[in-house]
Amino acid sequence: MKTKSFQPGFIQSGELRSIIREIVLISDPEKILLLSATYDYLITENIYMKNSVQELRGNQYNLLILSNDKEKKILSKHKILLNCLSKDRRNLQLQVMDIKEFNDDLISGKEYANHILLNAMIWYDKGDVPLAFPEAGV
Repeated sequence: MKTKSFQPGFIQSGELRSIIREIVLISDPEKILLLSATYDYLITENIYMKNSVQELRGNQYNLLILSNDKEKKILSKHKILLNCLSKDRRNLQLQVMDIKEFNDDLISGKEYANHILLNAMIWYDKGDVPLAFPEAGV
């Protein structure tokens, strides 16, 4: 049985791109990091043509939104708006955090922040505030 590999791009990242665009319009974040993505596939075999087709059936995204809001009130407002977005989309989990707080956690060597820095993919970067790096020996 020959299996055609599923071409990543249009279906998977197309939906993710539209989600990222909506988030940018709603909250103007500093960075958006993809923490995890899960895809479900259905493989169908055509016994007459001796090949199979993979079809994407569903997906799930977990995003970390790093915001550069000076006031906690604005950050809270963005959290509420983004919460409404994630309720409309069942396949989306959002976490919102201040980038300065995240950078402080990176510098102090907190394990969760280091794990995110090493493993997450940056899908959007406004470029105003760079990510910090943990200090050596921490």
